[in-house]
Amino acid sequence: MAVDEIDRRLVELLGEDGRRTFTEMAAVVGVSEATVRARVQRLTADGTLRIVALCNPLTLGHQSVRLLLTVRGLTPRAVARSLLGLPMIGHVGLTSGAHDIYVEATPRDLAQLADLLDELRRTPGVATIDQYVMTRLYKDYSWSGLRNLTGERAHGGGST
Repeated sequence: MAVDEIDRRLVELLGEDGRRTFTEMAAVVGVSEATVRARVQRLTADGTLRIVALCNPLTLGHQSVRLLLTVRGLTPRAVARSLLGLPMIGHVGLTSGAHDIYVEATPRDLAQLADLLDELRRTPGVATIDQYVMTRLYKDYSWSGLRNLTGERAHGGGST
């Protein structure tokens, strides 16, 4: 399913305020409320869009870390899937380049970060871990890149 300019604009509006009404979005985009409702339902049903509440973990007193993992002996997909059950991990993705897996985690403190790193080191297939502790968050979850025509297909980069 192709994602068009109306879909991109709806995603952008929901990215600014996920509680925005279909009526309000219809007025902004210039389409009917029924069109907005149908498109948002399609985008959520096919996995293109997920409406969630986001918070800055640093304002809650948590650490925010980015981890780059290199895998040996197993496939990166297998290792990535094995990380999904760890509660403080919010994002897991396969990467290209020098590392195989990208992880975002929000341990409550450095002691819990040490526990997470120990858990990752015990995970079969994890060979190396590069870690970056975020000291300040300036921007997160910007949908502005969806305004142009890149990434026009709705699927292809999904979960596997």
